[in-house]
Amino acid sequence: MTSELNQSQEKSRQARRAALGAFIGTTIEWYDFYVYGTAAALIIGKLFFPSDDHLAQTLLALGTFAFGFLLRPIGAIVFGYIGDKISRKSSLLITLLLMGGSTMCIGLLPTYQSIGIWAPVLLVLLRLAQGLSVGGEWGGAVLVASEAAPAHRKALAASMAQMGSPAGSCLATLTFMAMSDDFLISGGWRIPFLLSGVLLVVGLLIRMTLEENPEFIAARERQKKMKETSAPLTNVLKQFPLTSLCVFVGSFAVSGVYFRNIFALNWATGTLGIDKSLFLSALLAGAFVQIFVTPMAAMIADKISVQRAQIIFTVLYLVFVPVPLIALVKDGGATSIFVGVILSYVGHGLYYATLSGFFTTLYPVELRFTGISFGYQLSGALVSGIVPMGAVALVSAYSPSILPIQLFYSALILVSLVAIWYGPRVARTELQNRRLPEAVALPVMEEVRGR
Repeated sequence: MTSELNQSQEKSRQARRAALGAFIGTTIEWYDFYVYGTAAALIIGKLFFPSDDHLAQTLLALGTFAFGFLLRPIGAIVFGYIGDKISRKSSLLITLLLMGGSTMCIGLLPTYQSIGIWAPVLLVLLRLAQGLSVGGEWGGAVLVASEAAPAHRKALAASMAQMGSPAGSCLATLTFMAMSDDFLISGGWRIPFLLSGVLLVVGLLIRMTLEENPEFIAARERQKKMKETSAPLTNVLKQFPLTSLCVFVGSFAVSGVYFRNIFALNWATGTLGIDKSLFLSALLAGAFVQIFVTPMAAMIADKISVQRAQIIFTVLYLVFVPVPLIALVKDGGATSIFVGVILSYVGHGLYYATLSGFFTTLYPVELRFTGISFGYQLSGALVSGIVPMGAVALVSAYSPSILPIQLFYSALILVSLVAIWYGPRVARTELQNRRLPEAVALPVMEEVRGR
């Protein structure tokens, strides 16, 4: 009896450490990513792409932001292989080192004034390294947390990785709010990037204490006994092509965060003349609210099933965010901006809180890292990365009308809703139709039915 109690307590401790490790690690990763996104919206164009044409300067700066998405799918493949075949923990340690190191190097870069064309070239290379890192980080953090959790807490555990996004946004926004425009342009912009080094040390210390989950270890041993030599991506695309398509399209609505934090910030401060501090304050308040929305949404999902919750939350996101956000930002009043931005964080937060837990129900354990990462990150590369540039182009082409931007944003959420609706049905069908070993197929089928 005592032995069983000790085992239960140890499992609980492991689950808590895994959830904490997922939260801290993704907070650091997203801090790094948001630091660059905020800098791209505010200052990168002036430092690395000097031009008399404000629109061209803006598009070039946002273009470097988009470049960071190009290697995300490659990161999903590389770190998915490591995470599915070798070690979830090793994958997460590498991604954290790569992201933190790249961010610090950006903070040390000479500007265009110092080294000319080499400044933007080096900037793009470091952005590619960041994108490679993010490609593997998200899926690994989600799985380390969710696989260690008990069945009735898996959505909540997975949401700990999702909480890293608003937490990282809070930290990044605070660092920029503390600096004046003059201080930013004179070198203060480097400080948020260099601070990543401190966060990197903290994240590594926490992640080194993580242990491989028994569920993953068992799956890895099954693969060895089956003498499975195919790459995880090959098996994902052969065995779950339509499921992977649903994950890809279901992730389109994630781009809403870049609508708000990158496009809207740039549009508001650069075109509408809204004070930078006001908009950053609204972003900070919204991110703080999302930190609390995320676990609440996940607990609801654990009660009513993650699949049902994901559909409900995506519908709420579609109804209450795209049209109000753009209209309220254009209004320009302080109250309107705060209401629009916070409403956006709540709507997007509901959708995003349960997305990772939802995706994990669609794949077997030994393909799960690659399965959820590849579709999600491919969506980021092909859709999310170009959203800020697309929105800027729409504003330029149709100003003063905001309807095209609202329709663009709404369409991304609508197609995601359709994919989320069909995802579980497609996954069940493909599990039944593919000749998977019974030990692999049955647990996943039971999990999908249960959720």
